[in-house]
Amino acid sequence: MGLSNAVSGGIILVALVFALMTVPKLMDSTLSLQEVSSSVANLEDSIASTLISVDTLVAPTVNSDEITFSVNGLGEEKLWNFERFNVIVTYDGASGKSTEPLSYAGACSGQPAEGTWCVDSISDDILDPGILNYGESLEVKSTLAEDVSSGIVIVVVGTDNGVVATTSGLVP
Repeated sequence: MGLSNAVSGGIILVALVFALMTVPKLMDSTLSLQEVSSSVANLEDSIASTLISVDTLVAPTVNSDEITFSVNGLGEEKLWNFERFNVIVTYDGASGKSTEPLSYAGACSGQPAEGTWCVDSISDDILDPGILNYGESLEVKSTLAEDVSSGIVIVVVGTDNGVVATTSGLVP
């Protein structure tokens, strides 16, 4: 009888130690899950409060490779991470229809290099200099890889959090 009590006590002790060793791992997993959920919620809030429009597209004249347009901040989200923006232009070039992703070239100092876009200015940029806020307009200059021959030019802009806007213009 004494041996069976000792064995059962040992089994209970081992089970209790095992349970106590498992609890921290479960707590760590729960905290990690909460952190991920919080990050997802923050990203969803950021996307929901981001709204942009692309307009004032000045399509190049025939045989030109320069395009200017503006990106308007219409939402509450402040946009500043321009190097993570995606700018894609579709146009009829000398070699046929082209779709060209443009790389960010920073602030403009003259016309940007071929295949790039730059920030010329931000209109009414009083609140946060260098950041696109609600009611402000980001003026963009870009240079395509080849001259535009004719037809429609389509510009698509995607922000760093995935919100997309597009505009098009006819080559004069």
